[in-house]
Amino acid sequence: MYKIPNFCFGKVANRSVIRVFLPHMVNKYESRAIPKDDLQLIYDRCLRPLVRMHLPNMASHWPASYTSAIALYRDGTGRIHEGSLDVPAHILDTFGQEYLTTLSALHPYFRDAYFVHEFRGWKASSIHDPLHQLDRQLALDKFTDVLSMDKVDPSAWYIDVGLEFGHSDHVVTWRDTGHEALLAHCLPSVDEVDVDSIVDKTTFQVDRMMHLKDLTGFRYAPGTKGHADKVHYIQAYTTEKTMSYQLHPGLFSPLDPNSLLTSGSLNDLLQKVEEMSKILFECTADGDEARYAQEGCARLEVRVGLSKALTALTTIPNNICRYCLVPLPAKTWWSV
Repeated sequence: MYKIPNFCFGKVANRSVIRVFLPHMVNKYESRAIPKDDLQLIYDRCLRPLVRMHLPNMASHWPASYTSAIALYRDGTGRIHEGSLDVPAHILDTFGQEYLTTLSALHPYFRDAYFVHEFRGWKASSIHDPLHQLDRQLALDKFTDVLSMDKVDPSAWYIDVGLEFGHSDHVVTWRDTGHEALLAHCLPSVDEVDVDSIVDKTTFQVDRMMHLKDLTGFRYAPGTKGHADKVHYIQAYTTEKTMSYQLHPGLFSPLDPNSLLTSGSLNDLLQKVEEMSKILFECTADGDEARYAQEGCARLEVRVGLSKALTALTTIPNNICRYCLVPLPAKTWWSV
Protein backbone atom coordinates (compact mmCIF):
# COMPACT_ATOMS: atom_id res chain seq x y z
CA MET A 1 0.00 0.00 0.00
CA TYR A 2 2.88 2.35 0.73
CA LYS A 3 3.79 2.19 -2.98
CA ILE A 4 0.55 3.96 -3.96
CA PRO A 5 0.97 7.74 -4.43
CA ASN A 6 -0.98 9.63 -1.79
CA PHE A 7 -1.21 12.95 -0.01
CA CYS A 8 -2.44 14.24 3.33
CA PHE A 9 -6.01 15.49 3.13
CA GLY A 10 -6.57 16.46 6.75
CA LYS A 11 -6.38 15.49 10.41
CA VAL A 12 -8.78 14.42 13.13
CA ALA A 13 -7.53 15.27 16.65
CA ASN A 14 -3.73 15.52 16.87
CA ARG A 15 -2.53 12.17 15.57
CA SER A 16 -5.17 10.91 13.15
CA VAL A 17 -4.17 11.61 9.56
CA ILE A 18 -6.57 11.25 6.62
CA ARG A 19 -4.81 10.51 3.33
CA VAL A 20 -6.10 10.37 -0.22
CA PHE A 21 -4.69 7.45 -2.22
CA LEU A 22 -4.53 7.59 -6.04
CA PRO A 23 -4.15 3.99 -7.29
CA HIS A 24 -4.07 4.92 -11.00
CA MET A 25 -0.92 6.97 -10.42
CA VAL A 26 1.16 3.90 -9.51
CA ASN A 27 4.30 3.90 -11.71
CA LYS A 28 3.12 7.03 -13.55
CA TYR A 29 6.17 8.97 -12.36
CA GLU A 30 9.58 7.91 -11.10
CA SER A 31 8.73 9.21 -7.62
CA ARG A 32 5.64 8.41 -5.54
CA ALA A 33 5.40 12.11 -4.68
CA ILE A 34 2.42 13.91 -6.21
CA PRO A 35 3.70 16.56 -8.69
CA LYS A 36 3.11 20.20 -7.85
CA ASP A 37 0.90 20.73 -10.93
CA ASP A 38 -1.45 17.96 -9.82
CA LEU A 39 -1.65 19.27 -6.26
CA GLN A 40 -2.41 22.72 -7.64
CA LEU A 41 -5.20 21.30 -9.78
CA ILE A 42 -6.67 19.39 -6.84
CA TYR A 43 -6.77 22.45 -4.59
CA ASP A 44 -7.90 25.02 -7.18
CA ARG A 45 -10.46 22.89 -9.04
CA CYS A 46 -11.63 20.46 -6.37
CA LEU A 47 -11.07 21.39 -2.72
CA ARG A 48 -11.61 25.14 -2.76
CA PRO A 49 -14.79 25.08 -4.90
CA LEU A 50 -16.27 22.54 -2.45
CA VAL A 51 -15.36 24.79 0.47
CA ARG A 52 -17.15 27.70 -1.22
CA MET A 53 -20.19 25.51 -1.84
CA HIS A 54 -20.52 23.96 1.63
CA LEU A 55 -18.86 26.60 3.83
CA PRO A 56 -19.57 29.93 2.14
CA ASN A 57 -19.12 31.87 5.38
CA MET A 58 -15.66 30.28 5.95
CA ALA A 59 -14.31 30.35 2.38
CA SER A 60 -12.61 33.69 2.99
CA HIS A 61 -10.35 31.98 5.55
CA TRP A 62 -8.96 29.61 2.92
CA PRO A 63 -6.09 30.70 0.63
CA ALA A 64 -7.28 31.89 -2.78
CA SER A 65 -5.19 29.31 -4.64
CA TYR A 66 -2.60 26.58 -4.19
CA THR A 67 0.15 28.99 -5.18
CA SER A 68 -0.91 31.55 -2.58
CA ALA A 69 -1.19 28.81 0.06
CA ILE A 70 2.39 27.63 -0.54
CA ALA A 71 3.67 31.22 -0.44
CA LEU A 72 1.79 31.81 2.80
CA TYR A 73 2.95 28.69 4.63
CA ARG A 74 6.60 28.55 3.45
CA ASP A 75 9.22 30.25 5.59
CA GLY A 76 12.49 31.86 4.53
CA THR A 77 14.36 28.53 4.57
CA GLY A 78 11.81 26.83 2.31
CA ARG A 79 10.20 24.80 5.07
CA ILE A 80 6.42 24.45 5.01
CA HIS A 81 4.45 25.31 8.18
CA GLU A 82 0.96 23.96 7.58
CA GLY A 83 -2.03 25.92 8.76
CA SER A 84 -5.25 24.30 9.97
CA LEU A 85 -8.78 24.97 8.77
CA ASP A 86 -11.78 23.07 10.09
CA VAL A 87 -14.59 21.27 8.29
CA PRO A 88 -17.60 20.68 10.60
CA ALA A 89 -18.32 17.07 11.44
CA HIS A 90 -21.96 17.21 10.30
CA ILE A 91 -21.02 17.81 6.65
CA LEU A 92 -18.04 15.45 6.43
CA ASP A 93 -19.98 12.59 4.81
CA THR A 94 -21.30 14.76 1.99
CA PHE A 95 -18.08 16.74 1.67
CA GLY A 96 -15.93 13.60 1.46
CA GLN A 97 -18.06 11.89 -1.19
CA GLU A 98 -18.29 15.00 -3.35
CA TYR A 99 -14.54 15.53 -3.00
CA LEU A 100 -13.77 12.06 -4.42
CA THR A 101 -16.37 12.47 -7.18
CA THR A 102 -15.01 15.87 -8.23
CA LEU A 103 -11.44 14.60 -8.02
CA SER A 104 -12.18 11.64 -10.32
CA ALA A 105 -13.50 14.00 -12.98
CA LEU A 106 -10.34 16.11 -13.11
CA HIS A 107 -8.04 13.47 -14.62
CA PRO A 108 -8.30 9.77 -15.57
CA TYR A 109 -5.48 8.95 -13.15
CA PHE A 110 -7.44 10.51 -10.28
CA ARG A 111 -10.23 7.96 -10.69
CA ASP A 112 -11.02 5.46 -7.91
CA ALA A 113 -9.30 7.59 -5.27
CA TYR A 114 -10.08 6.63 -1.69
CA PHE A 115 -9.49 7.83 1.85
CA VAL A 116 -7.18 6.08 4.31
CA HIS A 117 -7.38 6.97 8.00
CA GLU A 118 -4.04 6.60 9.78
CA PHE A 119 -3.67 6.65 13.56
CA ARG A 120 -0.05 6.89 14.75
CA GLY A 121 1.64 7.52 18.09
CA TRP A 122 -1.26 6.32 20.26
CA LYS A 123 0.56 3.57 22.18
CA ALA A 124 0.63 5.34 25.54
CA SER A 125 -3.02 6.40 25.28
CA SER A 126 -4.24 2.80 25.04
CA ILE A 127 -2.09 1.01 27.65
CA HIS A 128 -4.12 -1.74 29.28
CA ASP A 129 -4.00 -5.12 31.00
CA PRO A 130 -4.14 -7.63 28.10
CA LEU A 131 -5.51 -10.34 30.42
CA HIS A 132 -8.48 -8.21 31.49
CA GLN A 133 -11.33 -8.26 28.95
CA LEU A 134 -13.02 -5.07 30.17
CA ASP A 135 -9.70 -3.22 30.23
CA ARG A 136 -9.08 -4.24 26.61
CA GLN A 137 -12.53 -2.98 25.61
CA LEU A 138 -12.08 0.36 27.42
CA ALA A 139 -8.71 0.90 25.73
CA LEU A 140 -10.21 0.20 22.30
CA ASP A 141 -13.15 2.52 23.00
CA LYS A 142 -10.77 5.32 23.94
CA PHE A 143 -8.66 4.68 20.85
CA THR A 144 -11.66 4.86 18.50
CA ASP A 145 -13.38 7.74 20.30
CA VAL A 146 -12.81 10.14 17.39
CA LEU A 147 -14.58 7.78 14.94
CA SER A 148 -18.26 7.25 14.20
CA MET A 149 -18.07 3.52 14.83
CA ASP A 150 -21.59 2.88 13.49
CA LYS A 151 -20.25 3.89 10.05
CA VAL A 152 -17.03 1.86 10.27
CA ASP A 153 -16.72 -1.42 8.36
CA PRO A 154 -14.38 -3.54 10.58
CA SER A 155 -13.24 -5.58 7.57
CA ALA A 156 -11.83 -2.41 5.94
CA TRP A 157 -9.88 -1.24 8.99
CA TYR A 158 -6.65 -2.55 10.48
CA ILE A 159 -5.12 -2.08 13.92
CA ASP A 160 -1.71 -2.83 15.44
CA VAL A 161 -1.92 -4.78 18.69
CA GLY A 162 1.25 -4.96 20.76
CA LEU A 163 2.73 -6.58 23.84
CA GLU A 164 5.64 -4.81 25.52
CA PHE A 165 8.10 -6.42 27.93
CA GLY A 166 10.26 -4.34 30.24
CA HIS A 167 12.54 -4.77 33.26
CA SER A 168 13.70 -1.91 35.49
CA ASP A 169 17.23 -0.63 34.70
CA HIS A 170 17.51 -3.02 31.75
CA VAL A 171 17.21 -3.06 27.99
CA VAL A 172 15.08 -6.03 27.03
CA THR A 173 15.61 -7.31 23.51
CA TRP A 174 14.92 -10.33 21.27
CA ARG A 175 17.01 -13.43 20.75
CA ASP A 176 17.75 -14.14 17.08
CA THR A 177 17.03 -17.85 17.40
CA GLY A 178 13.60 -17.17 18.88
CA HIS A 179 12.00 -15.75 15.75
CA GLU A 180 10.39 -19.05 14.75
CA ALA A 181 8.70 -19.36 18.15
CA LEU A 182 7.29 -15.83 17.89
CA LEU A 183 6.02 -16.46 14.36
CA ALA A 184 4.37 -19.72 15.42
CA HIS A 185 2.60 -17.90 18.26
CA CYS A 186 1.37 -15.09 15.99
CA LEU A 187 0.39 -17.48 13.17
CA PRO A 188 -1.03 -20.53 14.98
CA SER A 189 -2.72 -21.84 11.81
CA VAL A 190 0.57 -22.16 9.90
CA ASP A 191 2.34 -25.54 10.00
CA GLU A 192 5.60 -25.74 11.93
CA VAL A 193 7.55 -26.68 8.79
CA ASP A 194 6.23 -23.61 6.98
CA VAL A 195 7.08 -21.37 9.95
CA ASP A 196 10.67 -22.62 9.98
CA SER A 197 11.05 -21.83 6.28
CA ILE A 198 9.79 -18.25 6.64
CA VAL A 199 12.93 -16.96 8.35
CA ASP A 200 15.05 -17.97 5.33
CA LYS A 201 13.01 -16.00 2.81
CA THR A 202 13.89 -12.56 1.50
CA THR A 203 10.45 -11.30 2.60
CA PHE A 204 11.50 -11.87 6.22
CA GLN A 205 13.46 -8.77 7.24
CA VAL A 206 15.86 -9.07 10.17
CA ASP A 207 16.81 -5.92 12.09
CA ARG A 208 20.14 -6.32 13.86
CA MET A 209 20.68 -4.42 17.07
CA MET A 210 24.03 -2.68 17.40
CA HIS A 211 25.45 -5.09 14.81
CA LEU A 212 25.02 -8.01 17.24
CA LYS A 213 24.00 -11.07 15.25
CA ASP A 214 22.51 -12.85 18.29
CA LEU A 215 20.11 -10.01 19.17
CA THR A 216 17.71 -9.11 16.39
CA GLY A 217 14.19 -7.98 15.75
CA PHE A 218 12.25 -8.66 12.58
CA ARG A 219 9.48 -7.49 10.24
CA TYR A 220 7.28 -9.80 8.20
CA ALA A 221 4.16 -9.47 6.04
CA PRO A 222 2.72 -13.01 5.90
CA GLY A 223 0.44 -12.46 2.90
CA THR A 224 -1.66 -15.58 2.24
CA LYS A 225 -0.03 -17.36 5.19
CA GLY A 226 -1.75 -14.90 7.50
CA HIS A 227 -5.25 -15.18 6.04
CA ALA A 228 -6.50 -17.89 8.41
CA ASP A 229 -5.40 -15.92 11.47
CA LYS A 230 -6.29 -12.57 9.85
CA VAL A 231 -2.74 -11.30 10.50
CA HIS A 232 -1.36 -8.85 7.95
CA TYR A 233 1.95 -7.80 9.50
CA ILE A 234 4.23 -8.85 12.37
CA GLN A 235 7.18 -7.05 13.87
CA ALA A 236 9.42 -7.47 16.89
CA TYR A 237 11.71 -4.66 17.97
CA THR A 238 13.25 -2.94 20.98
CA THR A 239 12.19 0.53 22.07
CA GLU A 240 15.77 1.66 22.66
CA LYS A 241 15.61 2.74 19.00
CA THR A 242 13.63 5.74 20.28
CA MET A 243 16.95 7.51 20.89
CA SER A 244 17.80 7.54 17.17
CA TYR A 245 14.51 6.92 15.32
CA GLN A 246 13.56 9.88 13.12
CA LEU A 247 10.77 10.15 10.54
CA HIS A 248 12.25 13.42 9.28
CA PRO A 249 15.74 14.17 7.91
CA GLY A 250 17.95 14.78 10.91
CA LEU A 251 21.06 13.87 12.85
CA PHE A 252 20.45 10.12 12.63
CA SER A 253 19.45 10.00 8.95
CA PRO A 254 21.31 7.41 6.83
CA LEU A 255 24.44 8.78 5.19
CA ASP A 256 25.61 8.12 1.64
CA PRO A 257 29.19 7.83 0.26
CA ASN A 258 29.13 11.50 -0.76
CA SER A 259 29.78 12.29 2.90
CA LEU A 260 33.37 11.07 2.38
CA LEU A 261 34.21 12.79 -0.90
CA THR A 262 35.24 16.29 0.22
CA SER A 263 36.97 17.67 3.26
CA GLY A 264 33.95 19.86 4.01
CA SER A 265 31.45 17.00 3.96
CA LEU A 266 33.90 14.82 5.91
CA ASN A 267 34.15 17.47 8.61
CA ASP A 268 30.35 17.64 8.75
CA LEU A 269 30.25 13.87 9.13
CA LEU A 270 32.78 13.93 11.98
CA GLN A 271 30.75 16.62 13.74
CA LYS A 272 27.59 14.53 13.39
CA VAL A 273 29.34 11.44 14.75
CA GLU A 274 30.51 13.48 17.74
CA GLU A 275 26.96 14.72 18.38
CA MET A 276 25.59 11.18 18.11
CA SER A 277 28.23 9.94 20.54
CA LYS A 278 27.24 12.58 23.10
CA ILE A 279 23.60 11.54 22.92
CA LEU A 280 24.42 7.84 23.26
CA PHE A 281 26.78 8.60 26.16
CA GLU A 282 23.95 10.41 27.94
CA CYS A 283 21.97 7.17 27.74
CA THR A 284 24.53 5.54 30.05
CA ALA A 285 23.95 8.22 32.74
CA ASP A 286 27.62 7.93 33.66
CA GLY A 287 28.79 10.63 36.04
CA ASP A 288 25.27 11.62 37.08
CA GLU A 289 24.00 9.79 40.14
CA ALA A 290 20.62 11.50 39.89
CA ARG A 291 19.86 9.88 36.54
CA TYR A 292 19.25 6.32 35.41
CA ALA A 293 20.56 4.65 32.29
CA GLN A 294 18.08 4.71 29.41
CA GLU A 295 15.89 1.60 29.52
CA GLY A 296 14.42 -0.27 26.57
CA CYS A 297 11.51 -2.67 26.17
CA ALA A 298 11.02 -5.56 23.77
CA ARG A 299 7.82 -5.09 21.78
CA LEU A 300 5.90 -7.59 19.66
CA GLU A 301 3.17 -6.27 17.34
CA VAL A 302 0.66 -7.81 14.96
CA ARG A 303 -1.51 -5.95 12.47
CA VAL A 304 -4.97 -7.47 12.34
CA GLY A 305 -8.45 -6.56 11.16
CA LEU A 306 -10.33 -4.29 13.54
CA SER A 307 -12.73 -7.14 14.37
CA LYS A 308 -9.78 -9.02 15.95
CA ALA A 309 -8.61 -6.10 18.07
CA LEU A 310 -9.91 -7.57 21.35
CA THR A 311 -8.66 -11.13 20.83
CA ALA A 312 -5.28 -10.75 19.09
CA LEU A 313 -2.05 -11.14 21.07
CA THR A 314 -3.68 -11.04 24.51
CA THR A 315 -0.90 -13.14 26.00
CA ILE A 316 2.27 -15.09 25.20
CA PRO A 317 3.36 -18.36 26.88
CA ASN A 318 5.99 -18.11 29.61
CA ASN A 319 8.28 -20.60 27.89
CA ILE A 320 8.42 -18.38 24.78
CA CYS A 321 9.15 -15.32 26.93
CA ARG A 322 11.94 -17.10 28.78
CA TYR A 323 13.59 -18.24 25.57
CA CYS A 324 13.03 -15.26 23.26
CA LEU A 325 13.59 -12.32 25.61
CA VAL A 326 17.08 -11.18 26.61
CA PRO A 327 17.34 -8.60 29.44
CA LEU A 328 20.67 -6.75 29.66
CA PRO A 329 21.70 -4.09 32.19
CA ALA A 330 20.96 -0.75 30.55
CA LYS A 331 24.34 0.77 31.46
CA THR A 332 26.09 -2.21 29.86
CA TRP A 333 23.94 -1.96 26.73
CA TRP A 334 24.80 1.68 26.07
CA SER A 335 28.46 1.20 26.93
CA VAL A 336 29.03 -1.51 24.30
